[in-house]
Amino acid sequence: MKNKVFNSIVVIVSACIFLSFFLFTKGLDSLIREIKTLNKSWILLAIILMLLFWFFETLVLYIITKTFYTTNNLLIKSFKFEMIGQFFGAITPLASGSHPAQLYAMAESKIPGGIAGTVLMIKFIIHQAVNIAILAVAFLLKFNYFNSRVKYFIYLCIAGFAIHIIMMALAILLSINSKATKNILLFILKVFKKFRLIKSVECTYKNMEYELKNFHSNASLITKNVKMCIYASFFTFIQWIVFFIIPYCIYRSFGFNSADILTMITAQIFLINFMAALPIPGAEGGAEAGFYLIYSLFFKSDTIITAIFIWRLLTYYSSIAIGSIFTLAQPNSKNKVH
Repeated sequence: MKNKVFNSIVVIVSACIFLSFFLFTKGLDSLIREIKTLNKSWILLAIILMLLFWFFETLVLYIITKTFYTTNNLLIKSFKFEMIGQFFGAITPLASGSHPAQLYAMAESKIPGGIAGTVLMIKFIIHQAVNIAILAVAFLLKFNYFNSRVKYFIYLCIAGFAIHIIMMALAILLSINSKATKNILLFILKVFKKFRLIKSVECTYKNMEYELKNFHSNASLITKNVKMCIYASFFTFIQWIVFFIIPYCIYRSFGFNSADILTMITAQIFLINFMAALPIPGAEGGAEAGFYLIYSLFFKSDTIITAIFIWRLLTYYSSIAIGSIFTLAQPNSKNKVH
């Protein structure tokens, strides 16, 4: 998080690639002209849904954090942690930078590292469980519909679903198995040392060992906070549902209305599932291709490029733009994650 210049470069390069693709494919005049004809009410609704997506995820983080630690202005701080996580999740492969960045930000706000790690791990497990449940329902409702119309659909589904299961299993393993956590942490520290990010693996691990014990102690409290998990799961579900509705709003902004909302929602569920299997920051390129592959069933050929542009702008680049504000405002501190 300290290298803010590098983060800014990543954002600028990513945005340039994004804009170049659409300008060369569609043309600036044609793109602007088509955007002007859209129904602004549906676009406004899509923007509101994106804001609600951030709000509900902030609420989940707030609910879990409040269970283990109290501090002043926790809801506001939770929003800051969330947007920093959104930013780093957007610019790193498989969103791998999201939780480490949030852990750092929480430590900067004087939240003990063991508690912060526990909060983020619980949030991640709930996030994965809810997404797997939503994906399972989508399979039951609309798998045959899309499998008969989209090439290689079943293989894409299997790849995405496997990633969700593996990540879920790994998160649970880290929560209940201290030996596995220690081995993984030592491996990460050795990689850090190789790149000269730390001086000594042994000393760094010794400093983290106390908080690591706290992490496993706190993680065992999940079963004692069933009510918290239910609330967090409910708001996580609502968070993703409002996100999945965004493409439908974009679809309606073009004046189309033949596709039903349930089919459009399940299309987005499957698309997000595909994107989870792409080890590229923001699934860059793959997300656009996946949207074209699935949503060409609903959009006309001369409108889908503009639809992709608006969708990525709202759901991906808005997170980078807003998240970068909080990231750049994060002070460069010498504080360590204790």
